[in-house]
Amino acid sequence: MLKRILKREKPTSSIGYAFFLFGLTLLTQLYHGFNFNYYLESGLVVISYATICKIVFIIVDACNDMLFGALSEKTKSKYGKRLPWLIYGLLFLPLFICLTYAINKHTNFSEVGFFLYYLIISILLENASTVIYTNYNALFPNFFTTGAARQKTATYKHAFEIAGMIVCYLLTPILVNDAHIPYWAVGIFYTVVYICTFITFISSSRFKDDLEAENLQREQFKVRTTFKDLIKEKPFLMFNLAQSCFQAILAIVVSLYPMYCKYVLKLETGWQQSLVLGCLFVSLMVSLPIWYFLMKKFSHTKIYIISYAVTPLALLLLLVPNNYIVGCILCCFIGPFLGGLMVSPDLIGADLIDIDKLKHHTSREAMMGSISSLIGRVSVILSAVATAILASAFGYQNGDNPGNNPELAFRICFGVMLPIVAFIGLIFAVLYLYFSKNDRRVLKALKLKESDVTREVNLNDIVRQK
Repeated sequence: MLKRILKREKPTSSIGYAFFLFGLTLLTQLYHGFNFNYYLESGLVVISYATICKIVFIIVDACNDMLFGALSEKTKSKYGKRLPWLIYGLLFLPLFICLTYAINKHTNFSEVGFFLYYLIISILLENASTVIYTNYNALFPNFFTTGAARQKTATYKHAFEIAGMIVCYLLTPILVNDAHIPYWAVGIFYTVVYICTFITFISSSRFKDDLEAENLQREQFKVRTTFKDLIKEKPFLMFNLAQSCFQAILAIVVSLYPMYCKYVLKLETGWQQSLVLGCLFVSLMVSLPIWYFLMKKFSHTKIYIISYAVTPLALLLLLVPNNYIVGCILCCFIGPFLGGLMVSPDLIGADLIDIDKLKHHTSREAMMGSISSLIGRVSVILSAVATAILASAFGYQNGDNPGNNPELAFRICFGVMLPIVAFIGLIFAVLYLYFSKNDRRVLKALKLKESDVTREVNLNDIVRQK
């Protein structure tokens, strides 16, 4: 089958490539969206232990991104750099997600035992997740080399990503709370979908493009050199710090929304919780074609700044709701404002990779993604610590001991802390715009010089000529 995949002559399908993100998101959000709530509200660990696990998870994520990014770049095989990692790492991810939920209050563990299990399984899962995401994302700039192809694929990617979130956050609470199906069994069901989307992805991708990009490399890849080069790049740093803030917002929303629904909106049933978050993600997905049109009309950089500018104001609305109806209405309103921050970063990241190739004549997409991830974990760690301190200040420990005012604790976490994080991200985004001015102008001029009126330039063509 792999030999047949390598012989594929048709260009990689944008839909086929992006479709894998549906299954991957569906499966991984079962962990990211519910593990924190599961261990806290079940009384398995207290919030201080859960926060320690989260911080260790994030630190491991940052470190292993560098490790697996470097290993991926150094991989030599007839199947290219990325495909072997994707094949061999495929099943470890669902295995560890199911094992996350394999214990409950009846498991014969002490409090420290539950904490250590949660910590170890989180680290193992993070390693498995990094292998898949690092190599999957590294294929994007090699499979799609023109701006038009990247815009279209990025829109499909995030449409499928949001669809995966919608299905996960709509279906999981209903299956678990109303149908009383355990999380690990839900994980097995989602694994089937994940494997089917993976088969579709590799069957509709031209992995010869990854091999050709590797052959264009003129300079030998070196980890230390790459790290030094990128740390000196102010546009790269500012963009990834801005992305770090957006990732922190998403991390807080998906991990704490069950508590927000329970204590702020006073919701107990699974279908009501599903509908609230479903309103957010459905409205977000509906907005993607509009953001795609705006990116074609203006530019992805301008759209990124505009979307970031309105996000803090939109998130302030999370202070308002106190019931189910108002929560749904406001989530429908907030969702579209986040759409620009979903579709434009892929294109900016691809621009940064193109500029790096032109400057240094080497292919190091995975390593750049890994260093981006390392930088991106800074605000996520700070947000996790701030959330734990804030919740503890109001007496919240876990579901068995929520304190005197858990409603105010989670209302402030969402309606005050999230807008502050978004505003900090906006500052970094504006700094990226300022520092990247020359690089963006040169890249645009080079594309125009090397292209004609009938087609947009392929960046690999430019690299070949340099």
